[in-house]
Amino acid sequence: MLSAGVETLFKPFGNKPAINDSLEDASLVKVCLAGNNLAFEVLLRRYQKLVYNVLFQMVHSHELAADLTQDTFLKAYRALNTFRVEAKFKPWLLRIATNTCLNAIRDRKEYDSLDEILDANPLAEPSDSESVEDIVDMRITQQRLEVALKLLSVRHRQIFILRYQYDLPYEEIAESTGESLSSIKSLLFRIREKLKKILADNVESGILS
Repeated sequence: MLSAGVETLFKPFGNKPAINDSLEDASLVKVCLAGNNLAFEVLLRRYQKLVYNVLFQMVHSHELAADLTQDTFLKAYRALNTFRVEAKFKPWLLRIATNTCLNAIRDRKEYDSLDEILDANPLAEPSDSESVEDIVDMRITQQRLEVALKLLSVRHRQIFILRYQYDLPYEEIAESTGESLSSIKSLLFRIREKLKKILADNVESGILS
């Protein structure tokens, strides 16, 4: 299981005072940096499912997503002293996960050209209406949407998933991906337009019928 595999990495922390699981992320980071590493286990339990699911949506491999999840938390633990406690932990962690994933994909030479991110009209304005139904302009099943998402670049797929599957605000997506806020809004608009076209073309051709 993923949980056991990841948490095993942090079992050598040893006997430390118990940690209140209800502590906020920043407080847990402070406790960990003060010497009680069990606080990081709380953060791990809190976010490992999110990290794994986001990574799986990017790579579509359970084994690779599990390995990348372990790498993400190891890197996060080692870099914890660089975390700004006034910032939010989740987007900081997701940025580590994103970079870990993209580096792994590049190493495997399976990554999408970054030019694809800018292949649509950069002057397009995002819409304020944001439901999945509005995005695709048609009633589709989750399965159809997943098929369409696989046809997007890894970067586009990641941004769409963070916004519409995990409901992250624009600001956290920007921080997670290293993009500017305005870029995220423009990218999301272009991603929605690209999905509309993919879904319309594939329904018409019978691929998603």
